[in-house]
Amino acid sequence: MARVHRLGILAAALALGACSDAAVGVGIAANIVSLNATDKTLVDHVVSGIKGEDCSVVSLEQTGYYCPEKVEVVRSNVYCYRTLAAVDCHYLPDPYKNGHTALASPPPVIRPLPKKKGWFDQE
Repeated sequence: MARVHRLGILAAALALGACSDAAVGVGIAANIVSLNATDKTLVDHVVSGIKGEDCSVVSLEQTGYYCPEKVEVVRSNVYCYRTLAAVDCHYLPDPYKNGHTALASPPPVIRPLPKKKGWFDQE
């Protein structure tokens, strides 16, 4: 599915390119490199800078939001597991990857991150 959207972006870039073939080729190549390296097109980088948010066509495809709200997941909770003689507690869920279920571990705390300033936002 991601390949279909990326090909659609490339087709749109070709259709909108009214310049010479070389300029269109350079623009497409730059978008391909940018999309593979950062999961953003060149237009996404400009929109992200203007809005001060993380905007991407890839996030639009995956989440349905072009500029999804960034959240911070705080995993300062303790995960406790039953062992042979006692209960061992860790800060990582299932640290030994043995498939044991934690004993009543609380869910992580999810908080939205503050929005960064865009290029044109006032002080």
